[in-house]
Amino acid sequence: MKNTIRNELAVCGRAAVHALAERHPERIARLYIHRDRAREFGELCSRMAADKKPYNVVADTDLEKLSDTVHHQGVVAMIEPPRIEPVDARLVEAWARAGEKVVALDGIGNALNLGAVVRSMAFFGIRTLVVSDDDADAKPTTSAYRVAQGGMELVRIHRTQTAAAFARIAEGKLLRVGADHRGKIGAGELFAQLGAGQGVALFLGNEEEGLSPAVRQLMDKLVSIPGSGEVESLNVAQAATVFCWELAGRKSDGNR
Repeated sequence: MKNTIRNELAVCGRAAVHALAERHPERIARLYIHRDRAREFGELCSRMAADKKPYNVVADTDLEKLSDTVHHQGVVAMIEPPRIEPVDARLVEAWARAGEKVVALDGIGNALNLGAVVRSMAFFGIRTLVVSDDDADAKPTTSAYRVAQGGMELVRIHRTQTAAAFARIAEGKLLRVGADHRGKIGAGELFAQLGAGQGVALFLGNEEEGLSPAVRQLMDKLVSIPGSGEVESLNVAQAATVFCWELAGRKSDGNR
């Protein structure tokens, strides 16, 4: 939830606030906790006091109003909304030189899905996400921070006018891979063939329509997740987890 008067964003949930306190405590302008969380967040409260920033012990009803959810887990931190830097050709060239693995979202409007994608990216060590400027597409929100479980502090988010615009900038620099259940090659098969220094931009579409036609036609490869065939596809958050696992080289089991 965004406080438009103060231009602040509420970050709630224990994991999200712990990650924020560990990596970017300076971003926290105000802190609200339930008395049951006072000991758990005592160190953060001490730091807030030392920095002359307010923290308050409040009731559940206050936390619900601040975060606009009952899933606040007893803690809400107010921060300035994150600045999302734009993507340009120079930045993409740097990603290509570094062999960066990038995830780009195409038409995904649900903030919960955004948070779930960020959580999977952070878990597998994929650090760069590109979102669209389109008003209908999800941006970092209170819900996204909570679902990401601290991943928002680990993943760099950049913005582009549209996913297709990013795909055009990435042409010839990053391998543009589109997630599509009709893709003829499996994600594991394709990513196993990549050289260690190959930069990749993985595009994920929404659950209703998949990749937009404008993005789909710009892809260098279309990949799928092989399944039983009895269900057409996974939802985007589930698919993102599988794709991130493959894109990261299956680091969790050492198969590559």
